[in-house]
Amino acid sequence: MVQPVTKWREFKEVLKELAKPENKDSFGTIIVDTADIAFDLCEAFVCNREGVDKIGDIPYGAGYKMLKKEFNDALRSIPMMDYGLVMISHGMTATLTDEDGVEYSKITPTLPKAPRAIVLSMSDVIGYAKNIERDGAQQSVLFMRGTPRFEAGSRFRYTPNYIKFDYTSLVNAIADAIEKEAEENGADSVTDAVTNIYEEATEKSFDELKKECQAVIPTLMEKHNNDAAEVQGIINKVVESHLGKGKTLKDIKEEQVDILILIAGDLKEL
Repeated sequence: MVQPVTKWREFKEVLKELAKPENKDSFGTIIVDTADIAFDLCEAFVCNREGVDKIGDIPYGAGYKMLKKEFNDALRSIPMMDYGLVMISHGMTATLTDEDGVEYSKITPTLPKAPRAIVLSMSDVIGYAKNIERDGAQQSVLFMRGTPRFEAGSRFRYTPNYIKFDYTSLVNAIADAIEKEAEENGADSVTDAVTNIYEEATEKSFDELKKECQAVIPTLMEKHNNDAAEVQGIINKVVESHLGKGKTLKDIKEEQVDILILIAGDLKEL
């Protein structure tokens, strides 16, 4: 099931839905297509949140740390919620230098260096898909072992060098590798299969979202024995988690509607 995501805020809303216990039985594997686009959306979100045009405008290089943390935390939350995760990227030819100072070419993901390090470190299998000629015909294969010519690899000891690039071949290759390693270590293995479902969120205006935030205050007051100071502290904590320390609802600008949507969602859940 495809869920279009055009903003990082939408991606975070998907993650929030995935975290709900009632949705855990409906989803098994989350596919991010592409990780490159996800990172671009993440960068735009951080720039908008911090009120700058580009990430380098944030003083003292702090923007790059913010961006890395935002991207890393979001992706890592998916396997932490017990979902499988597939991240797709395109390939590019990069010129690298070995330990002897000799330059060579290698096909790597098109992701910039920082997010590429995050994605690769999370991956149990790094597959490189390519068309090759076999028996006089073109065939799409997935390389699962890296070479000096391209990036690939696997945490599983017994994955083949390459397989036919289709779903069944990939599942069988990973399952066989797990079984062989399980036999070697005297362990058992389990395979699960589920269906993915998600509904697209509807857009709301800045004013509508502001009203939604205000509408939760009476309920919070009732829940917390009309303690205005406590309720204000709760609201401030939610706002600061998205907008930054010391920020309040009054500080949200109209162009920051994505952040307001996340704040309104958290307040309604409270």
